[in-house]
Amino acid sequence: MNKKIIIINTLVVYFLLAPLLFVYAQNTPGTSGDPLVTKSYLDFAAKFRSVEIKSGTVIKAETGAMLVVTSGQLKLELKKGGMVIDLTNGRKITSNSTLQSFHLIMVTDGTSCSFKASKDTTLMALGINDEEE
Repeated sequence: MNKKIIIINTLVVYFLLAPLLFVYAQNTPGTSGDPLVTKSYLDFAAKFRSVEIKSGTVIKAETGAMLVVTSGQLKLELKKGGMVIDLTNGRKITSNSTLQSFHLIMVTDGTSCSFKASKDTTLMALGINDEEE
């Protein structure tokens, strides 16, 4: 009698756990069911380009532009209204502020702004135009 109960309990546990193991195996991080990096993120990241800016050069930024200063110094010049946000800190950046290195900066909707290099600067950028001053 005890063997029958053990066998029945073993089968019940197996049939209850088997679907859970299957679901876990399907959604393990790094598999096609749950990738560590999505294709849409890679497509977006591929649009960023490395830009080298000489001291005194001004770059214009359009709505949705994003940039990360990797070396040098870049100063924000807001032309009219709108906002520029430091997404790393989650804070609004005021006009005439120097951008922090390795922070993701985004130009919001309806913002007209430019960035001026105080010294030779390298950045990763999306949605900017070079303009010689």
